Amino acid sequence: MKKIVFIFIILSLTACSSTPFEVLQGLFGYIPPPEETTVGEELKLEFDRCEKINRNRNCAQIAYDMVRTVKGLEPRKVPKGVVIILEGNVKMDDEEEK
Repeated sequence: MKKIVFIFIILSLTACSSTPFEVLQGLFGYIPPPEETTVGEELKLEFDRCEKINRNRNCAQIAYDMVRTVKGLEPRKVPKGVVIILEGNVKMDDEEEK
């Protein structure tokens, strides 16, 4: 009787996952590492997080400093100037003249 219960438990555990290895990982409390993100994705996340806290802060520099520290990049200052981000289908004046 105990063998049948044990086999039933093993079969029910393996039916919920794709491999027996995943069952063992679950039994021993394995937590997979988070997915690796790119520098661009990290910058966007940090910038959005900073803007949610306070839009009047220098979020570009704060995001860059945070990502640089986490990813181990060389320290550089964000260049001064204006960046215009266009979304959607935007036609430039030069394209219309040609």
